[in-house]
Amino acid sequence: MFKYTGGIIVFLLSLTVNQGALAQDDPTRPFNYSATSMATPDGKKLVLESIISVNDEYTVIVSGKVMKMFDYIGEYQLAEVNDQQIVLRSDKQRLTLTIFKDDIVKASTPKEQ
Repeated sequence: MFKYTGGIIVFLLSLTVNQGALAQDDPTRPFNYSATSMATPDGKKLVLESIISVNDEYTVIVSGKVMKMFDYIGEYQLAEVNDQQIVLRSDKQRLTLTIFKDDIVKASTPKEQ
């Protein structure tokens, strides 16, 4: 029984490593697409990952952070959002981040009365 344990452990570890590599790829990403990113003055990259629109209210994901209008990421405030891009503003700089069109998710929910 114990002579197969080492082989089983190696096999399971190889599956775990492959799953981590696969998780970094977006299966919905169009071919030949590269995400737009902007570097802040301190060198931090901001990447627009997703734009979600529900009943004309936007939620965006920037570098893993879920944001709504006027939220901050570092010194930058989410100032504008449309279906394809966002604008982040600070006291010194304005950054425009765009996303590919197929990543926009629209949903409608019943409006409250």
